[in-house]
Amino acid sequence: MDYEITNHINATRHQRTELRLDYRNGYYYRNLDTELGPIDDLKIPRRRLGLFKTKVFELYQRRQKAVNEAICNVFLSGVSTRDVSAAIKPLLETTFSASCVSRITKNLNSKVKEFHKRKLLDEYQFLFLDGITLSVKSSLKAVKKLVLVAYGITIFGKKDLISFRIASSESQSSWEAFLNDLYTRGLKGDNLKLIITDGCKGLHAALDIVYAYTKRQHCWVHKLRNVAKTLRKSDEKQVLSEAKKIYKAKTKREAVRLFRLWKNHWYKLYPKAVNCIEKDLDELLSFLEIPIPEKYKALIRKRIRTTNVIERSFREVRRRIRPMSCFTNQDSVNRIIYAIFTRLNNKWEDKPLVEFTQFI
Repeated sequence: MDYEITNHINATRHQRTELRLDYRNGYYYRNLDTELGPIDDLKIPRRRLGLFKTKVFELYQRRQKAVNEAICNVFLSGVSTRDVSAAIKPLLETTFSASCVSRITKNLNSKVKEFHKRKLLDEYQFLFLDGITLSVKSSLKAVKKLVLVAYGITIFGKKDLISFRIASSESQSSWEAFLNDLYTRGLKGDNLKLIITDGCKGLHAALDIVYAYTKRQHCWVHKLRNVAKTLRKSDEKQVLSEAKKIYKAKTKREAVRLFRLWKNHWYKLYPKAVNCIEKDLDELLSFLEIPIPEKYKALIRKRIRTTNVIERSFREVRRRIRPMSCFTNQDSVNRIIYAIFTRLNNKWEDKPLVEFTQFI
């Protein structure tokens, strides 16, 4: 920096010259956090008439960009805002408050925008759609918000959390906007074999518009939860155990036969339970119509008959936000979800599901 100020004023210390532009005016001191550790009382030269700007760091900067990037990377790896300081202290030999970490991670807002705008390759063969409810502060109180999520498995067997959006509800308009966004960004559905959902009416109405010609699979886990609500505790285990035999059938024809047996057995006691499955039976059995090599049939069918793959990602979200009563705003939701999804996608990058490559 002494060399820089010499060039700024066009004269060395004590040099008498007509080319001089200014005079030195002592120093001020600043602490600077660098990727190699903190520097205390760093001497910064002053000019008498003008403002001296060094190229070493920006005006008012207290941390090198590499430090901010390191903090963001630790945050992206799954460490909570409050624990980032403890995680990074052995590397940078300094600590950061939770509020400081929060300010730094706001730089991820631009990354979130890039994630939402990135082009999608039309290579997904299975698309899973679901939502998770989170609490977000508003002007008066905490309100419930839905995060709509799309997860896909590509023709190359790669798992991918494709996109997410915050919505006020799982209404048709919310899902339609979300699906249209996927479509316009490149997910036309030319390779889609099945779309797996939790049975939400708003979602199905939206699918009728955006992906009307793609088969749908109703999640068996969600369906059996609804069935359980209509049963007495004393019969629940037996009724559900027999119902599970339906989706374990090897063919759709056999599954229909098993459903009829189950219906005949339980209809008089639990007509609501039977109707709950019967009204969606075709969509509950869609997965049995997908041609799958015999070697991988059981494994693939287990994955595509439910939305459990998204539910596992939701468990990671809930684990991450457990210390928080609610999010401060929607930007905070976006950053946390982006961080979790980015970490999971990076984790899956080199771990394709080999069985899903057999359709090519």
